[in-house]
Amino acid sequence: MVGIDFARFLAIIGMFCAHLMPPVGLPGHVPWLSTVVDGNASTLFAVVGGISVVLATRSYLERGYVAAARWAMAARGILIILIGATLALAPGSIVVVLVYFGVAMLCSIPFLRTSPKWLLVFAGVLAVVGPIVNVNVRQALDVIGEGGGVGWAQWGEPVVVLRAVFITGTYPVITWIVYVLVGMAVATLLISARRNGTELRFIAWAAGLGTFLAVFAVSVSALVYSLFGRAAVVATMPAEAAAATESLIGSPGFGAPLSPQWWALTLQTPHTGTTLDILRGVGIALVVIAAMLFLARVLPAAALRVLEPIRAAGAAPLTVYTIHVLAAAVTTFALSASGAIESPADIPWWYLGPAIQGIHILGAIVIGAILAVLKRRGPLEAFVSATSGVVARRLGGLTTDGRRRRA
Repeated sequence: MVGIDFARFLAIIGMFCAHLMPPVGLPGHVPWLSTVVDGNASTLFAVVGGISVVLATRSYLERGYVAAARWAMAARGILIILIGATLALAPGSIVVVLVYFGVAMLCSIPFLRTSPKWLLVFAGVLAVVGPIVNVNVRQALDVIGEGGGVGWAQWGEPVVVLRAVFITGTYPVITWIVYVLVGMAVATLLISARRNGTELRFIAWAAGLGTFLAVFAVSVSALVYSLFGRAAVVATMPAEAAAATESLIGSPGFGAPLSPQWWALTLQTPHTGTTLDILRGVGIALVVIAAMLFLARVLPAAALRVLEPIRAAGAAPLTVYTIHVLAAAVTTFALSASGAIESPADIPWWYLGPAIQGIHILGAIVIGAILAVLKRRGPLEAFVSATSGVVARRLGGLTTDGRRRRA
């Protein structure tokens, strides 16, 4: 699906921006860009990831090979975890999301044959209950956030790793599985719409619903904060720090609500996993997906050929993301080796800022162009797909030609 690949490419570029543009407090910070990408790019990536779960298991399930579909997804999830744990060893400030995403893929296995209605019901329940569990568990453990990218070095404490991945980490599965379930529902509905010839109606529905969810989340959050939240925050801060409340609320969180108080649970602060944060992220993801599906539908074939490198890059997210993280790690190593940075103004252009961001985007497009010319998948995507196929055949009861093995 060309439109899905376009949407996935935008998610990757959004994460590039979040990783490579200066954050709040550093020279060159672009507030509007942070507003656009913080908490939205990763959410879009997760929702499209849920779509990929359905597309990856669709051929098995349509032929009734349920066990093979489950084993294939289990293999994919485990491989993503292994790649993510290795990639998290790279130096730098990027919190590698792959371990969390791989576990979310494993958690999607029981839902592979669930109808879209029940997928959305489960997602809705988790979106309401999850933030409450998340913030209260952290409070009980007296942790703000732990886990980070969950590299191999942290696996010596399995209890800490498990609770970080599911609840106390930067991208906890208790939140991310919601996005994956929504993506699975979207994929199932989209496939059905294409079969029934109602894809345009589905696109309009997704765009309308997404717009409503995003506007609702932002509006309610702003109202609650202005009426209750600001006063509650100021009351807990020294008078001289009261002016910092706006940046505190607007800055991305650590994967959990800012406070267990009810007003904090109703803010849409990015990366806090509150119900409204989830609704805003899902809403924007639906709008982007709908827009890209519509674009791919109406563009002439010549324009799609020109955009083929972008589509191919979007179809190779694991490869592009891995190269991006490794490239950022190289600049981090170079920065540490170049000597002390005495002030934020000394941070070089090749470490943070629009220049290095542009280089990473250009690199992603070049990778896509190479794959498009060669008519190949990304190498990591091909490896994961081939391995999952072998596992599905051997453990899922299939022969080498994809048929069920007789007893």
